[in-house]
Amino acid sequence: MDPLSHGDHFFEADGVRFHYFVRGTGSLMIAHTVGWGLPGNYLWNGMGPHLEKNNTVLYFEPRGNGESSRPADTSTMSAKTMAEDIEHLRAHLGLDVLPLLMGVSHAGAIVLRYAETHPSRVAKLILISTQIMDSPTNTHTRDCIIKRKDDPAYAASVAKLAAVLGSGGPKTDEEFHADMDILYPWYFSDVTKVEVLKKAKGSTLPSAFAFQTNLNDIKEDNKLPHVADAGKVTAKTLIIRGEEDPMCSPVGSRTLAGGIHDSTFVTIPGVGHFPWIEKPDEFWVEFDKFLKT
Repeated sequence: MDPLSHGDHFFEADGVRFHYFVRGTGSLMIAHTVGWGLPGNYLWNGMGPHLEKNNTVLYFEPRGNGESSRPADTSTMSAKTMAEDIEHLRAHLGLDVLPLLMGVSHAGAIVLRYAETHPSRVAKLILISTQIMDSPTNTHTRDCIIKRKDDPAYAASVAKLAAVLGSGGPKTDEEFHADMDILYPWYFSDVTKVEVLKKAKGSTLPSAFAFQTNLNDIKEDNKLPHVADAGKVTAKTLIIRGEEDPMCSPVGSRTLAGGIHDSTFVTIPGVGHFPWIEKPDEFWVEFDKFLKT
């Protein structure tokens, strides 16, 4: 079977049955999904209609997420290991170089690490609203919490964020789903756009297992030196973030961009963590311009 034929694909490596989904026509793009529990349909339903116009898009779900199986050793549920899993995907596809690798948020942390540890294997890299694990110390998220906690548009999501973090997170997929429905406004500048994300993610439940094991990322051995190793990236790189993103600090993104030799840093004004939802025209202009370079 052609590993890039349209539809669902599975392959086994490192004791895990990995899932990816292919759609679209054109140059190959690998779109990695987050490793903390959201299944990949928020990407292929949300970004897919634009991405797939001119690209064959492979949406890769990391271990323990979506339809990819859980590893026997839960300590491997980390961005560090998930970055190495991209090498399993590359080998499965039979490619010497991944022409374009993209990640949003936690997935950005994963694909960035792969580009740092396997620089010759990535031609282009797109990092959207990316988590940077060794970002310079800052109070960005705390400042956003203080700013929003009494705002009626955000009060419920800020309270839920504190409750989730304080309780160690949801214990069931159903609980996780309910929590996220309350949390989603936190990620937006224009909270009226939340319904667009909810529609894109569909009815598939998120994984509480992936959320619980995502705590592995805070262990010292798993903290990724994104900024420290930025100079190892040889891929042509686009770093794009929303000006009002409460999760990913501007100082982290700017510092990363300064460390990657061939990088372009773009800030979309007036939007949060999902810039392609809040200001799609501005976002896709920058995205497509990068693809053409």
